[in-house]
This record gives sequence, C-alpha cells and structure tokens, in this order.
Amino acid sequence: MSVKKISLIVFVSIIVCGTIFMGCDKDNTYTQRTVIFVSSINEGSPFTSDVLNQGDSLYYTDSFVYKTVDDYVVEDFVTVTFTNRPYSGIVDVCNGSLGDFLITSYEVEYDPRTSGIPVQSFSGNTSILVPANSTVQAGILLVPFRDKNSTVLFNIRYTATEIMSNATIIFHGHEIQAENRTLSFTAGLHVNFADVLNTE
Repeated sequence: MSVKKISLIVFVSIIVCGTIFMGCDKDNTYTQRTVIFVSSINEGSPFTSDVLNQGDSLYYTDSFVYKTVDDYVVEDFVTVTFTNRPYSGIVDVCNGSLGDFLITSYEVEYDPRTSGIPVQSFSGNTSILVPANSTVQAGILLVPFRDKNSTVLFNIRYTATEIMSNATIIFHGHEIQAENRTLSFTAGLHVNFADVLNTE
C-alpha cells in the first residue's frame, strides 16, 4: 500500500473520530434533533370555563328552586396532547436518550382585544417528559383561581352573559442532554366564559 493511501486512510479516520467526539459534546452546536408540537388540545374542541360550579343541590329532588348556598369556584385545567417526532432514527453514539424532550414551563396569554380580559397572563412550571416517537397527554392550568374570583368573572355569575376569548399557551423545554438549548412552541384555544347552570 502506498504512502499516499495510508495517509488518506489516517486522515479520514481522524475526521470520523472527531465527528463522533463532537457529537458527544453537549456544548457543541448541532441542529435540532426532534420536532415537538401540540397535536391536540381539549380534544380539538373549544373550552367552556364555568365561572361557578354547582354543589350538591344540583342533585336535590325535593325542590324546583335553584339553590346557590353550596356553589363553589374551581380552577380550570385543559388536556394537552404533545407529540415528539425525531428528525432521525439513528442510534445515539453517546448512549443517551436521543430525541427525548422535557417540557419545563409554560405561559398562558389571553387575547388583549377581549373586552375586560377575564384572565391575566400568567406562567407556570411543569415537568412533562415526551419520549422520542411518542405522544403524551398532560393537564395544564388554563384559568387560575385568582381570576375565577376576579370582578370580571364574578359579575357574570347567575346571568346569561358570556365572554369569549382566545388563549395562547407558549411551552418551553429542551431536548434531554441539551439543557442549555431551550425550545419554545405554541398552541391556541378558544375559551368561552359563562355560568353554565343545570336546573334539571
């Protein structure tokens, strides 16, 4: 084998080894390895936020008069379905969880054009692991207790008034083994605030 061929083989080997070494370096720049997105929110339907929940009097059969003494307020959570589709199925040479994604926080913002804006923007922390090639469901806070007791929603209790708005949820997280590279993605949802009374 000639000296030129040996030199070429050595050079190629150095390049390959260097590429593998760089791939195992968490601080190295690389392209995003996974596509994370919301594939469904509230099963594709608008969300109805009942500003007031009926208590046990809902089940009373001794009277046709609607009772309010046991009505109460609850926070609203919405079911979100996350899907993780890696760009590539190549085995991770670093023996890690290539493509797994961890959602660590989120922000909820309501359309500022809504009259009165029933819910103020807020943020929350979470820990939702979405493994590569998988779909995961989780509950996200949509309407905090503080806003259920706000003047805007308090004033429409026991009335036929409705407030319609759009909520935008911004999720933040990172690929496993890449904590220093935060990725954000967004989902939207129509929310209808009303006092849904069941008098049957």
